[in-house]
Amino acid sequence: MTTPKTTPAVRPDISRAATDTEKLTVLTRLLAVYPCRAPSDFRLMKPAYMQALEDVGSWALMEAERRINQNSLGHPFLPTPAELRAEIDRVMEPFRERERRAAQERRLYQWPEEPRALPAPAGDPEAVAKWRARRAVERAEAAAKSAGAPVDRALYADKDQRAQRTPADAVTDFMSRQDRRHDALRSESGTEAGHDDG
Repeated sequence: MTTPKTTPAVRPDISRAATDTEKLTVLTRLLAVYPCRAPSDFRLMKPAYMQALEDVGSWALMEAERRINQNSLGHPFLPTPAELRAEIDRVMEPFRERERRAAQERRLYQWPEEPRALPAPAGDPEAVAKWRARRAVERAEAAAKSAGAPVDRALYADKDQRAQRTPADAVTDFMSRQDRRHDALRSESGTEAGHDDG
């Protein structure tokens, strides 16, 4: 029977590394409960277990012990160093998967950052001159961008009056502007206003 891979609703502190004391405590408890497959001296086995437990978190180690006690390995013997590490990796897999998904979402959905101006290079007069020229261009582009598109004053001169208009007034105003525009286009093309050659 295997324990389902579920991520706890409240995220435990998985960042704290297990100390050597915690590792030895877990190993001592496992040795006291489970028989070894073959008789051996723990002093000879300890280096292998300590290598297998390198860079593991305290919570992951305790959770792996709990799962082993719930028969996640499927046998009644002391887990080998490789089995113990594999169980810890299974415990951490949902968290690693969550981090992988978050990184992928950041790559897919984050807005591209605006390019930032690099600091002026030091020492090389030619490089400094190029940098100053590039900065001048960037400043000019930024000024043009902040100025924005030109505003048609004819449309916005009566802003306060337009705020008081009814929907019918807005439609009438729009239609009259369209008629004026069409008349101007017809006069430019040589067709008299209101006359259709079709």
